[in-house]
Amino acid sequence: MNSPPKEVDAPLSGDWLYRQEGLVLGPVSGQELVKRLYEGALDAQTEVTMVGTHHFRCVSDTEALRLVLAKAQAKWRVDAMDRKVRERARKVRNVRLAAVAGLATVCAVGAWAGARYLAVHNPWRTESGEATISVEAPTITLARARGRDEDLVAYPLDRPSGGGRPGRTAATGPGRGAARGPGQTSEADSDGLNTAPQFDRAAIMAVVAQKQRALYPCFAEEARRAPGLNARIPVEFTIGNDGHVTKVWVDNAQYQEGPLPDCLLRELQKWPFRPYEGERANVGLSFTVGRTG
Repeated sequence: MNSPPKEVDAPLSGDWLYRQEGLVLGPVSGQELVKRLYEGALDAQTEVTMVGTHHFRCVSDTEALRLVLAKAQAKWRVDAMDRKVRERARKVRNVRLAAVAGLATVCAVGAWAGARYLAVHNPWRTESGEATISVEAPTITLARARGRDEDLVAYPLDRPSGGGRPGRTAATGPGRGAARGPGQTSEADSDGLNTAPQFDRAAIMAVVAQKQRALYPCFAEEARRAPGLNARIPVEFTIGNDGHVTKVWVDNAQYQEGPLPDCLLRELQKWPFRPYEGERANVGLSFTVGRTG
């Protein structure tokens, strides 16, 4: 901020009186009078006089103070602009703080509403209690033939050579039907062709472990359709050589057809398995659906 001159002219070196609200105040030195002008305590209409003259005049009419008044007025304008800038910055800061506080409030209310919704509308809750869904560890085998009344899991006719003969189904007896891990030796069938699986068991396990909970909503929907549901529902699906699931079996007579297998197939077709060659992989998952309360 601007400051008054350290030295004043000779006429201001004496003592001065000034009037404010009908009161005569002072005496003050000329330098103190200038200081008060710069501070805004006095203005152009303030009446002043030197001690001993008793002839009061407005500051604007006092020759010795005109230049000082002009400098003080310039300072007042600068100070006023500075106050406006500070006030504007303060308002902007307050608006920003209010916006942040409002956003935090909205987030808190949203989180509370979401928690309340989940507590009231649990997606895995039946009408008479909360459905509990659990899954057992997955099993991976070679694709096999299903029962008489079910489709056969057949190998594709355009499979690469060396992966077994077209149309054969995987055997499930000793030494057959289990996926081989990396580094294991391969088997050959009676005609000498290599029938060892070429899929990556670890990669399949990783996808299943990551995605298996995506099937829970299908069972939750079934629990809502059938209040009081309490059952173990084994599920099997085969991964095609292109990495896509095209068929799912529900090994529970009550759920082999209808919304549940359709829902499971829609979800399983989204799972990102890697394409592979050779014998097709069959994945088994057993889900237990029940309720508490």
